[in-house]
Amino acid sequence: MKAVRAPINWVEVVDYAKRYNVQPPKTQYELPGVTLEDHNGVPVAVPPAWHAVVTAKVAFTPATLRSAQRRLARALAEVESIFPLQPNGLLTQIAYGLSYFEHYLPRDVVGQHMPKAIEDGQPARWAIIDAIRFPKDPENIILEQNDVCFHFKSDYQDNISAVIRALFYPGEKFLNGIPVESVNVADLFRVTSIRRGFLGKNLPKIMATRHRIPGADRIPDGAMLFMGFTSSHVHGLAQGNLPSFETLAGCTDATPSSYFAGGTAMHLSHILVDLERWYRLDPGERLHRMFNPRRREGPEVLSPSQAPDTVTFKDELEQDARSYNVVGHNAQMRHLIRLEKDTTTAYGERLARGTVIFLRQDFDTIENPFEYWSDRPVSSVPRPGVHFVGMAPSAQLFERVRREMDSVELQQRYGLTDENVGFTKFLVTTHRQNFLLPPRAHRSFPLAEL
Repeated sequence: MKAVRAPINWVEVVDYAKRYNVQPPKTQYELPGVTLEDHNGVPVAVPPAWHAVVTAKVAFTPATLRSAQRRLARALAEVESIFPLQPNGLLTQIAYGLSYFEHYLPRDVVGQHMPKAIEDGQPARWAIIDAIRFPKDPENIILEQNDVCFHFKSDYQDNISAVIRALFYPGEKFLNGIPVESVNVADLFRVTSIRRGFLGKNLPKIMATRHRIPGADRIPDGAMLFMGFTSSHVHGLAQGNLPSFETLAGCTDATPSSYFAGGTAMHLSHILVDLERWYRLDPGERLHRMFNPRRREGPEVLSPSQAPDTVTFKDELEQDARSYNVVGHNAQMRHLIRLEKDTTTAYGERLARGTVIFLRQDFDTIENPFEYWSDRPVSSVPRPGVHFVGMAPSAQLFERVRREMDSVELQQRYGLTDENVGFTKFLVTTHRQNFLLPPRAHRSFPLAEL
C-alpha cells in the first residue's frame, strides 16, 4: 500500500523558527542552542561568533509608550519568525538604562516593581544604579546615559546586519530575502552607537593579523579573546538563572513572582587592550596575572580549569600578594562572584560552595571606539579592545567586583607594582553604563502596560 503523507502547510514554510524545537527561556541572557566543547577535560561553551550592540535614546513621548511597546513586541516577533532563536539564526537581548525608568514612567510604578539591592540586611537602593568612575579609570572616561541597549548575536554576521537595517534604517525591508511589514521601529529610537565585534573561532588572531595590529603575532592560535585565554568556561560562568534578581536570597528583595523575576543587572563597557605590553610578558606571567600565581599550566593550555575546587577566596588572595607579590585577575574577584557556602536557590536548586553567580557575554572588537557614535567622529585606525557585557543579581555587586579589580588597598598594603595587580595595567576603559535586562516577557518597554 502506498504511504500517504500529511499535506504541507505552505503558509508556514517561511516561519523558520518552526523548523527548530526551541523553547524560549524565561530570561533573555540564557542562549538556546549554544553547544559545548571539551578542552582537555574542561567544559567550554561555544558562543555565537559575531556580535553587535546598538544603544539608543527613546524618540517619543511618554504618552505613546504603550503603543511603542506593542510595536516593538510585534517587530521582535516578526524577526524571530524568520531567524531561529539560536546561534545559526539570531539571539537578541534588550536592556534599559536608568534614564528610561526615570523619564518615561511614573516613579511610583517603577518604585513598586524595581528590585532593591539588599544592603546591611535590608532592601535599600534600586538594584540598577548609575555607573561610576573607579580609581584606575582614566579621567576622561564617558559614563553613558542611554535609554536602551540592543545586543545581537549570531554565527552569521549578515543576519545581524540585516536585522539592524530592518529595525533602525529607512527603506524597503527584507530579512533573509523575505519582505517584512512590522519590523521597522526607527521612529521610536535615536541610535547613539553601533558597536560590533567577534568571539572565538580564532577570530581575534585572524582579525588582528589582517589589520596589522601590533602584537597580533603573539596571540595564541585558537584563542577566543585577544588576551589569549578562553572566556566561556562552563565553570567560570553563571549557569541557568543564577544572575537573576530573585534567584539567590540576600542579593535583592525580588521573588520568583516579581515583575522583574528572570531579569538581571547588566553592565556594558568599552575597554582598550594594550596587546604589545601584554605579550611582553612570558606565558607563565600572563597565566599568573589572568588567574593566580599558583597556576602551573603550560602555554598550550588556553582553558585552565575554573571548577569550584580551583576558586581563590579572600585569605588565599592575601597570601598570593604576600608570598608571590602578584595577584591574578580571576583571584581578585572570585571571592565576590562565587558562593562562599553551599546554598539553596529560591527555586530549590542546591548549589555547591564555589559556584559562580556572575555571567559574562563580552566580545572582542577592533573599532575605535565604535562603528558609529552619534556624539563624536570615529577613527578608521583599528585598535584592539573588548565590548564587555556582564550580568549580576545587582549593579551593586558589579560595582564591588570592579572596585576589587583595581585592588588599591591590597596593592598599597603589600607594595605591589601596577603590572602585578591582575591586568588593569593593560586595559583602558573608555565608556561605561549600567542597564536592567528584563525577563523575556517584558523585553519590550517594561512597565509600559502598567
